[in-house]
Amino acid sequence: MKGLVNTKVNHVELREVEKPQLVAADDAIIRITLTTICGSDLHLIHGHMPTTPGYVVGHEYVGVVEKVGSGVKDFRPGDRVIGPAAPFCGQCERCRAGHIAQCLRGGIHGSGAEFGGLPGTQSEYIRVPFADVNLVKVPDELSDEQVLFVGDILSTGYFSAEKGDILPGDSVVVFGAGPVGLCAVHAARLFSPGQIILVDIDSHRLEVGAKLGATSTIRADQADVLAVIGALTGGKGADVAIEAAGVEQTFQQAVRCVGIGGRVSIVSIFGRDVALPLPEIFMKNIRIEMGLSYLGNMKRLVRMIQTGTLDLTPLITHRIKLGEIAHGYELFEKRLDNVIKIAITP
Repeated sequence: MKGLVNTKVNHVELREVEKPQLVAADDAIIRITLTTICGSDLHLIHGHMPTTPGYVVGHEYVGVVEKVGSGVKDFRPGDRVIGPAAPFCGQCERCRAGHIAQCLRGGIHGSGAEFGGLPGTQSEYIRVPFADVNLVKVPDELSDEQVLFVGDILSTGYFSAEKGDILPGDSVVVFGAGPVGLCAVHAARLFSPGQIILVDIDSHRLEVGAKLGATSTIRADQADVLAVIGALTGGKGADVAIEAAGVEQTFQQAVRCVGIGGRVSIVSIFGRDVALPLPEIFMKNIRIEMGLSYLGNMKRLVRMIQTGTLDLTPLITHRIKLGEIAHGYELFEKRLDNVIKIAITP
């Protein structure tokens, strides 16, 4: 089968690779029908998350069950499914405590031996461990594109809003209009905030954010971000800030834009230490939440897509075949042609 292989730092190549096989009784083999490129794929390829090269990349997918192990009870060949980017066992000490992102037996698809050695989704097939725990059936009335983001960036956006403890009427600021930040905007609506303010430097992405639920947008390179947020919140500051940009400046702005007792939810990946205004955090009683996303809400999110409450298809700006994936990476990394997310068909 074809798969995009991370051959060495800063280099990927579409190659013939071995098709995954069942390893354990609770495994399933999935034929990929749609996948995409994620920002964390770039972190891996460029060595920001050190791994041993030689693995197929990718972790977001929709597919069809081709084969299941003898221990799989809930799925059969032919079922349309999605699954989390980071499969978990559901039974270990960490999973039972709710820390499924740190599962002792899990891993992350397409991230190398250091992250469980699970096959990547930018290919024709993958193996999913603990299939009954991880796979979610796709309702017949939903398209692949409607559910493509549930297993990663939609779950992450929802997690960020949930961690912010958004209350009805709250002022929410989202820093970063990348795919995760846009999902955070869309998910924040579910908690009935009074306003959602989106901050970025890309006008097109801010426009998409407005369609997904942002009530105000700020071009960070053309305005005093903190002053504008102060004016929009009547001088008291925001109640919640979600940091989805992953740079020191936006982290600091997220902390400084909230008022007394504000909550800051951080979902971006930082590759190095950053400076924080600790005296201000202390004096304002600011609470900061951060960590790996919780991917256990997939069934709930699918139900909300079914009812029309959530619709992330506006994020899909480009559609290509797997054979064109090198061009897809160029578009995605360089942010060409107003790209946000690319739907890739094997």
